[in-house]
Amino acid sequence: MGIYLSSPKKEKFSEDGGNGRPRYGLSSMQGWRATMEDAHATIADLDATTSFFGVYDGHGGKVVAKFCSKFLHQQILKNEAYAAGDIGTSVQKAFFRMDEMMRGQRGWRELEALGDKINKFTGMIEGLI
Repeated sequence: MGIYLSSPKKEKFSEDGGNGRPRYGLSSMQGWRATMEDAHATIADLDATTSFFGVYDGHGGKVVAKFCSKFLHQQILKNEAYAAGDIGTSVQKAFFRMDEMMRGQRGWRELEALGDKINKFTGMIEGLI
């Protein structure tokens, strides 16, 4: 059947949490895909005044979604624009930083550890397309 199942997986993963500011709830379901490809990040206390919530669609492969859920919020915080109060610029630069990180040797090792095999011959991450 390829990357699709003959019937959807309907089991749901649900989580809730928060702090003194926001409360959140989330739920995910694999559906018709052969594997769960999406990821999320919920950080109620990114810093003293900010929370971070991210939903990452795997678009046919889970590894980049998992990578971004692990590192994107960290790169937002590290950017000098964030410290200056320009969150929009910091988010934009953090997305570009994700691309840079994944191209580096440490990034490749991290991607491999997150679950998909990297085809050493082509340099492509299997399962991304």
